[in-house]
Amino acid sequence: MTPPRRAARPRLLLALALMLGTAVQAQPAGTPRQIIDALGLEQRQLLQKPDPKRSPEDAERDAAAQIKALIGSSPGHLSLTEADPRGRTPLMLAAGQSYALIVEALLSDPGVRLSMDVANADGETAWMLASFALPMTLPACQPGSLTVERQLQMLPYLRRLAHLAKTKAASITATIDALEAAGIQPRPDDAKRAWLARCPNAAPDLRRALAEGELMPTLVNTATTRLAEYVRATRDAPRKVPLRPPAGMRFVPDGQRRDTVGLVPQFAAEVPGCPRVVRPRLDNPLPWKGMLRLKAVVWTRGGVVEAVDVDQVAINGRQDDDITNFFRDVTLRALAGYECEGDFVFEQEFQFEIR
Repeated sequence: MTPPRRAARPRLLLALALMLGTAVQAQPAGTPRQIIDALGLEQRQLLQKPDPKRSPEDAERDAAAQIKALIGSSPGHLSLTEADPRGRTPLMLAAGQSYALIVEALLSDPGVRLSMDVANADGETAWMLASFALPMTLPACQPGSLTVERQLQMLPYLRRLAHLAKTKAASITATIDALEAAGIQPRPDDAKRAWLARCPNAAPDLRRALAEGELMPTLVNTATTRLAEYVRATRDAPRKVPLRPPAGMRFVPDGQRRDTVGLVPQFAAEVPGCPRVVRPRLDNPLPWKGMLRLKAVVWTRGGVVEAVDVDQVAINGRQDDDITNFFRDVTLRALAGYECEGDFVFEQEFQFEIR
């Protein structure tokens, strides 16, 4: 009887290994907030460099499975509903990114459903954030992004937009449907006011359209129309594309600036929350000598730098708009390559010195 026992042992160990492997995979890799933040960065990386063995949908399915595992082992866990200093819960973060599978997973917890109607510090609920359709409507919120100056900054966002367009924005409507099926209270008028507060650069014609139409369809139609016009212009009439946003336009609203994580030193090798940063490069010769210091206020969301304000804070040398714009362009090109986790704002100084 001994040989059969020895023969059975490897099969038993294999079965145990498979069971343990499944259990390990189901364990959450962090809190729901950490899982959502990491998902945004991974999806950006997958869209930038496709992996034949893993898609952005695979990444979201795995993230949702981790959250379901947490709910299965610890229903009502504090991390499922815990708000950050700005009052944002994991449900709000997932809804704002149109992560329908994550929203569905979170709503399977009774505690999440009980708190799903709460608002953050800006008066935005999860339903409002889902209705903003942020992954598809940045050109409506930030029309100044559709300029030559901001082209590189837009590329990661456009990759995700193209990915969502392939599914006809099903994740956006699925997110709203999941919230409403769970019983969340739609507040369309409040949502319009909250969106306008978040997006003060909205054009007058969009403001008029919002006064008469529904929020999400109006935003999506406006954004896609403007983006299509921008793409046609860059292809057929590049000189008609605005070089820079209107003078004085601010991209990071005051309400977001209070979320700053602090001033990061110039050319930092590490930025809190950003696993990858890019050092500015002076590729072109510049007939100028001196020192110039800029401060960037950076809003990053879903792995992508979505909005940046760059201001000159000091200069020692000849000063004119061409010099400032040159170094602003260098700074924006570097920031376009940053890869960050989460929805937050940080400040960073950039000092350039040419002798």
